[in-house]
Amino acid sequence: GGLMHIGFNMFNFVVSGPNLENRLGTLRLLNLILALVAVLGALYMIVAFGGLLMHYPRFWNECAVGFSGVIFALITAESLSMSPDMQYNVWGVRIPARWYPWAMLGFTQLIMPNVSFIGHLVGILGAYLWHWGLLAPLLMPAPLLTWFETTVPFKIFRHPAW
Repeated sequence: GGLMHIGFNMFNFVVSGPNLENRLGTLRLLNLILALVAVLGALYMIVAFGGLLMHYPRFWNECAVGFSGVIFALITAESLSMSPDMQYNVWGVRIPARWYPWAMLGFTQLIMPNVSFIGHLVGILGAYLWHWGLLAPLLMPAPLLTWFETTVPFKIFRHPAW
């Protein structure tokens, strides 16, 4: 991916991470990230195997290493948690929030064709699984995490501005 890829990941994490942390809470976001790390690897294998079965070996031979899938999942989770009429302004082009991750996937492949398409794609798919509640068995109960964040010894996990 190179330095540009790392830069895009860092930028998107800085933009999406705090918004999600503000909505979910610090521990729920951490729990979501850990669940995504576990799920995206399995999803990657399913998509790659599907490509192999459909006689598209590029998916099977492609390598994905790093945190990009999780970054794409966080971008997608943020866009799915917005109201349907919300839009992103990307270099003067207005994109509905729900389509933003898909536009980023296409844009990323256009400017960095050597990065893992499947790694980013499974990040988007993983966020949809979370949005539909299918990752709930892997997540700790939200009330428990909220209790941890509001209990005196655990308040250190809560950002002071929130």
